Amino acid sequence: MNITLQGVNSETEKINIMLVDDDDAVRDAVCEILRRRGWNVVEFNNAETALSALKRDKVDVVLSDISMPGMGGMEFLRLAKEVAPGVPFVMITGYPSLDLAVEAMKVGAADFLAKPFKTEELEITIRKAVIECDVAKGKVTGLAPRFKGTGHEVARHRLEDKIKELSIMHTISEMLDEVNEKEEIFRKTMSLAQIIADADRAFVMVVEENNKDLVVHAASGYDEQALIGKRFALTEEPFRRVVESRSPVYFQTGNKDNRLAVLAGGDWSKGGPLFLAPMMINKEVVVVLGLLAQTAVKELTSDAQALLMNLTAKASLKLENIALSENIFSSIIGAINSLINALDARDTYTKDHSNRVTRYATKIAKAMGCSQEVLDSISFAGPLHDIGKIAIRDEVLLKKGYFTDEEREIIKSHVVRGEEILRPLNLLSIEKAVVLYHHERWDGRGYPHNLAGEDIPLVARIFSVADTFDAMTSTRPYRNALSMEVAKDEILRCRGTQFDPNVVDAFTQSGILNASA
Repeated sequence: MNITLQGVNSETEKINIMLVDDDDAVRDAVCEILRRRGWNVVEFNNAETALSALKRDKVDVVLSDISMPGMGGMEFLRLAKEVAPGVPFVMITGYPSLDLAVEAMKVGAADFLAKPFKTEELEITIRKAVIECDVAKGKVTGLAPRFKGTGHEVARHRLEDKIKELSIMHTISEMLDEVNEKEEIFRKTMSLAQIIADADRAFVMVVEENNKDLVVHAASGYDEQALIGKRFALTEEPFRRVVESRSPVYFQTGNKDNRLAVLAGGDWSKGGPLFLAPMMINKEVVVVLGLLAQTAVKELTSDAQALLMNLTAKASLKLENIALSENIFSSIIGAINSLINALDARDTYTKDHSNRVTRYATKIAKAMGCSQEVLDSISFAGPLHDIGKIAIRDEVLLKKGYFTDEEREIIKSHVVRGEEILRPLNLLSIEKAVVLYHHERWDGRGYPHNLAGEDIPLVARIFSVADTFDAMTSTRPYRNALSMEVAKDEILRCRGTQFDPNVVDAFTQSGILNASA
């Protein structure tokens, strides 16, 4: 896993790059990256002018967009290969496909990049193209050409390599697309990286919230008990370099005192290099992927480096999407809590009532053997089931005494108003059911839609019993609390009319009626 390309002369540092792209923003961004690296860049916004310049200027590599007005990238590539056959071409496209790769490689492209790409991918691809070209010309000693044979054979081998790379990239996308848990992303990223690099050991470390430590969350090839949970200071090398530079870091592990080598077990006194790659959210390193080789003879090729950069970029994007979802969810929870607090400020009964009903509903659901989905929906939506009361006027909501028929209809509207208030939050249907249908009746005489029997969602049937029991056993502005025994008898009396018989049976078995419940 030798990370550096041994034998490459310093001339590769003086690369002359021709950049051809009709998009000013893309050219500006790419030029900034390449010039910051110290390379010479000549930019063109059309292929016609670039082709003329290619005939007279020294160019080490051409970086060209495929889709351009006038002469397109593929035509430019064909004509350029006639006037400058030895100059490697790297094609840029926003729509990568196997067909496009095949066509580009057949015409003579050395490689191609799919937008958007990372700085590391761009640098690696350019270096790889120039080095291969120099090796083929015999300008570099110590390295054999990657592909041997006639021009057609080299093109075929290069195409086979590219197809294999695209296949791996497709596998990367597929494997990461199907997971949504952070720990699973860590494990899959680690496994894919170990395969790509043919590494003996692999691990994933997460930056803790205090930004002082890295903690190992996943490991392969190690004694997991020895490594999982181990802490490494961010100030400890080489981790400090990864976090500060936000770039991959490579170093030798031959030192027996290196903790990562020691924890791997076995004789690592002649250890090979350690590869560390950052995964970032909002440009901050949050995860570090590590690969460790036991011997120094293994090589991490430039192709493998590019694939690893692609893998960590996709894993970073996946982690960033999860973080975004979590932030959105936190914002939703914050908005909901604000609504609940506003309602509590008007009617202190509602807060305690909602919490008790949620607790009772959870006990009933557990007694019925409900799935975790039902339990989670009850836990989330329970505190919201009366949120529509925020839209009820104070003189009705806080009235002491019995309601008129008109006032009763206003009170009944709270379920529909609650669903309307929460609609922008895109709750699950099972969560909406708690808010909208908890006053429906088993016999179809409830509200708001006169649903009956099993047409009423199960969570709503459970909440109906829990809500009624708490309403009867709580002091209200218009009456004192009833005893548990009286409330129990009333619920049993309404079994099969107001309430689902199975839910009532679960209610009596749930332990709610115990004095300590």
